[in-house]
Amino acid sequence: MLLSLVCAAMAASVAQGGNAEMKSEEPYHLVVAPVGEQNPRNSEAAIIPIEGGKLLLGWTEFYAGSGADHGPARISGKVSADGGRTWGERYTLVENDGGCNVMEVNFLRLRDNRISLFYCQKNTEGTDCRVMMRTSSDEGKTWSTAKQISPDNRYTGLTNGRCIRLKSGRILLETWDSGDSYCYISDDDGENWRESQRIKPGDGSWEPACIELKDGRVLMLTRTGLGGQYQSISSDGGETWSEPVPSALVGTAAPVSISRIPTTGDLLAIWNHNPGAPKRNPLAAAVSKDEGATWEHFRNIEDDAEDAWAYPAVTWVGNEALLTYFNYSGGLSLQLKILPAGWFYE
Repeated sequence: MLLSLVCAAMAASVAQGGNAEMKSEEPYHLVVAPVGEQNPRNSEAAIIPIEGGKLLLGWTEFYAGSGADHGPARISGKVSADGGRTWGERYTLVENDGGCNVMEVNFLRLRDNRISLFYCQKNTEGTDCRVMMRTSSDEGKTWSTAKQISPDNRYTGLTNGRCIRLKSGRILLETWDSGDSYCYISDDDGENWRESQRIKPGDGSWEPACIELKDGRVLMLTRTGLGGQYQSISSDGGETWSEPVPSALVGTAAPVSISRIPTTGDLLAIWNHNPGAPKRNPLAAAVSKDEGATWEHFRNIEDDAEDAWAYPAVTWVGNEALLTYFNYSGGLSLQLKILPAGWFYE
């Protein structure tokens, strides 16, 4: 009788979301925002935990046209109360107030508990793209008036699922323009911003991703057309950067996601591990146990020869990586894959 009661209690806990140790160790996959007749593309997403054990998902929803990069798009959201297995109704986080669109969601929790949302306001196809910031005091239900971070008359880009806070409290927001990769830096929790030194390997780099290393230095990985991700190191909190050099993360010109696995402390990279390939296939993962010096446990996450995948972003919830990305076949739909930490070591 006691065993039956224990089993029933465990089942009820799992049904309600449970904790990380109770959840299934099997990967979970969901098309979290499929395309539709008036919705040709759902892409570039990020997730942030919010109060009550819930999760807020934000992504770029193209609501007209063909889904081209500069087509009409807004930033939409959904909330999950069960660790990402199911999601509520779509609602608008930021309506399209740009000449083309708004896209590239980045979330960060501020010290006063507001949520910050960074994104691009695209006004032209090649000369005017602005980095914008809004904040929410009600866990993403409503958002403040936008504050412009980057200057006018420049095409300044972001990539989804970035923005980090260093142990010092400094915020680094990874950005790029004119083939330069760099960061916007804030030492007062987003009130004021300044640019870091820029790096430009070869003919240029784009869509950088940063992570703080255990010794306090910062590693930047950046997309190039030189056969893979290039890397640079900052020893002063992102102010200046070393000469960029090739990393072991070889592949086509596409962005990488980098995060730290909470259960092991190792680094996790997810990118298109496909040097010279004509499309973004496969989408792969690798683990570094030495702070990015070397990589191992290479494993494909997606490798269907008829499809392609891009713009990964990871949020860790307990021992699970909530990985968003979009696929190309049949329209650009937003995918969510939930992978336990152990999966990356198998």
